Amino acid sequence: MSLALSINSRTSRKQRSDLRTRRERLRALHHNWEQQMDTLVDAYLQWRHPSIAANLSRDATAHETSTRPFHVTAIFTNIPQRPGEFANISLLRLGLLGCTPVIPSVAISLETLELYHRLRRRHAQLGIQPMVRALCDVHNVNYRNVLREQFSSAFDIYLNILRRVQKRMNAALKHDTPDWRMKHACPCCNLKLEGEPVLHPERLIAIDGNNSAKRVASAGAEDERCFDSDYFLSRDEVDRFQHEVKRKPTAKISTEDNHDISGDAPDGQERPSPCTERWKASAAEHEKCALDIYESTGIFVCACRHGFIQKACEMIRSGELTKYPLAVVNHILDVHQHNCGCGYDIGCAFAETAKNSKLLGPKVAEYGMQFVVCAFHGYAHNQLCQLVNHPLYLSGYSIEDLEGMERVFAASNTVARGIRYASRFHYTQSLDLHFQQWDEDKYTELSRFLYNNYRQCLQIVEDFSVDVSHLKNSLKIDDTAFEAWLSDERHFLKNLKDEPEERVLECAYVQALIDRERADEKLGSARIAFVSAPSHQAVDVRQDIQITRCLENARRAAQEQAATAYQAVGDLEIKLAVEERWMPEHPKYQETLKFMRNRDFHRALEKVQQLVIQRLLEMLKANMTGLGYKMRTSIWKALKTCGKAIHSALKKYNTLARQMDPPAPTLEWKDVLNYTFVSEFDLLRHSHSSSTSEVGTRPWAVPFNREIAAKYWKIRGAYDELKRLHIEIPRLRTHIQVEFKHAIEICCEMDPLLAAELQAHYQRLKRVNAVHLRRLNVLTHLRGFHGSIAASRPTDEVLAQLLNAAAPLTAIDGSTAIDGPESTLLPNSSDVQDTEDSDDDTSVVDGGDNADIMVRFTNFLEDMVASS
Repeated sequence: MSLALSINSRTSRKQRSDLRTRRERLRALHHNWEQQMDTLVDAYLQWRHPSIAANLSRDATAHETSTRPFHVTAIFTNIPQRPGEFANISLLRLGLLGCTPVIPSVAISLETLELYHRLRRRHAQLGIQPMVRALCDVHNVNYRNVLREQFSSAFDIYLNILRRVQKRMNAALKHDTPDWRMKHACPCCNLKLEGEPVLHPERLIAIDGNNSAKRVASAGAEDERCFDSDYFLSRDEVDRFQHEVKRKPTAKISTEDNHDISGDAPDGQERPSPCTERWKASAAEHEKCALDIYESTGIFVCACRHGFIQKACEMIRSGELTKYPLAVVNHILDVHQHNCGCGYDIGCAFAETAKNSKLLGPKVAEYGMQFVVCAFHGYAHNQLCQLVNHPLYLSGYSIEDLEGMERVFAASNTVARGIRYASRFHYTQSLDLHFQQWDEDKYTELSRFLYNNYRQCLQIVEDFSVDVSHLKNSLKIDDTAFEAWLSDERHFLKNLKDEPEERVLECAYVQALIDRERADEKLGSARIAFVSAPSHQAVDVRQDIQITRCLENARRAAQEQAATAYQAVGDLEIKLAVEERWMPEHPKYQETLKFMRNRDFHRALEKVQQLVIQRLLEMLKANMTGLGYKMRTSIWKALKTCGKAIHSALKKYNTLARQMDPPAPTLEWKDVLNYTFVSEFDLLRHSHSSSTSEVGTRPWAVPFNREIAAKYWKIRGAYDELKRLHIEIPRLRTHIQVEFKHAIEICCEMDPLLAAELQAHYQRLKRVNAVHLRRLNVLTHLRGFHGSIAASRPTDEVLAQLLNAAAPLTAIDGSTAIDGPESTLLPNSSDVQDTEDSDDDTSVVDGGDNADIMVRFTNFLEDMVASS
């Protein structure tokens, strides 16, 4: 690998002034490159497969006689160029790529570009500048900024060549139909087989937005190129949903009497929900603003439960507007159509928004798409929202947490550092490159995903079945009782209504009476202080006047406060039509005062709940990858402050709890740390409400019963997951049998170079599939495995015809061979060496920790196979 540099002194050359603007120079540069891209792709394939290129060019010697040399200072001095041939074509035959399209004087080896390509995919933070500096150090050349620009230009062309090669391969494999990647990237989600049961929901996806991938608006304005990515929706497609929701007025409605629900309603809804205040994404559109310096303020992405990226879009000069999830979900329904389950951290609010959308609403109803909240984020929603929308309580969602987007963004945050000041072209190019590598990694880990989930399900059933059976025997109930408990709790929470306006006015009246009594006491004290002030207390007349003025001001303020209090009492008496003023011993006064204490108790409990949830979310963020030192330090300081606030809130809560009738349980610091779910706070709140005090007698409200019920729902989810895995495992096994033999045979006659590239791609895929088969074999030896890993026939006839044939396929150049079905699916002896004995040793793979040993051994084989 070498960096070919023209290092001759340029000081003696006469510099030619260029009056063109940078925009015009870039436009001419890209135009000249575009004219030769097709021939560059052909030359690249010839360099990749020299033996085949030699067979196709037997008259190469005749051409060499009519070549003319041009000079490039590098490890080569004179590069032979054929008549009418682009200079970069001549360079590519020697494994070099020029940095300019017409007369290159600096060239970079393809091995160097491929090395940086692989490093960039694996470590997105590695920019072009450190790579060029390292190459300059290797070649003992002084670094100059122009070298970085030249390397960037060559790297763009190299990526363009790779994309065009992939495009030709897709055409040969019939993978060039619209949305082919979305329909086939994840075999476990999309490869339907004959005779398999129907899942509900059929596929699980997750959507979410991330504001780390920002791009400054003024960066790279001269570069007019647009990167065409299969991962991103166009801006025009997203803007179709810009006015799909009804905008709300900007005025906020937040009073003391509506303490539970404050803030604006999300656009597309009539009134705010209890989750509106907790999530920024569910706020009204006018609250989702962004800094003006950024054009791209983040990305909104959708991925399947196995992590494969489905679709993404840029967030332009805004926060997480509703149009972004609407556009992504609309495309998902156009491609996958029926029976999708979608996890979103504000799925409860977005479900109503999607339903009210004119463009998306009919599709959601027709295809039966269901929106739920993600598992971790769902625990920060109120209890009723959890019972309706949390995947733990919903059939068919198995043990899936639908938090895959957090893992996607944890990885994509590494890309964000290098694209903040990139052009729009390089912004999309970098994200597209990252998503390609992400999908490749997800396919490599697909069998590991299936294995880990299967083992986790077996462990859940084994750990929790004893406790659930013990409770069922002690209460003499069956599984239907847990369903009844869930239904009863939902019914109870749905029937909780807001207090009537009359009760609100009564609370205000009692508070006004209390304020009037305090104002009278303050006025009396001020009068006594004024009258009883001794004369001649001051040393001089000036000080005496000052003391008198202070006492008079205090008395006047107390009089005004008392007058205001009397006026408020009079107004409320007129409003409530009170005939006789309530005294402290009045029954209505006592009843209302008790209700006010309950309300203060609820608010104190909500404050503790808010601080605990904030602490949990900050702790999660503090441990997230990709955070800088300053951000991490700031979060830990906030956690320390939050801890002090929780102590203060606990003190206030415990004071009010002792005043309850009957007294409410007090909370200690260790108890609060165990209250990880909002449901615990909601239950505590309702169990000490004046209107719902009987809730504590219901079986689902008993803490021990609730704990066991949660284990029951996890067991049910584990069985749902096993059912889903028994479908996904044969899908992966069948996908492994689909090979490129037919496409390679056709291309062998029409385009031998493309056929050789298909064969090389197939060999790479074959090594990954060999590891998948090893893991699937380990899976069959787990205790409790009762499924099948046998392949089946796809329902798609095109895929069914691509199943492995019995006859082997001879390699294009005659040096290797693409074997038949059995040898293509299993690693050969050189790949796995002496692993046959371990396959027969059942003690090694008999479940438990021994299965982990086998999986680690499989990972070792994967590394060894990849290096062969």
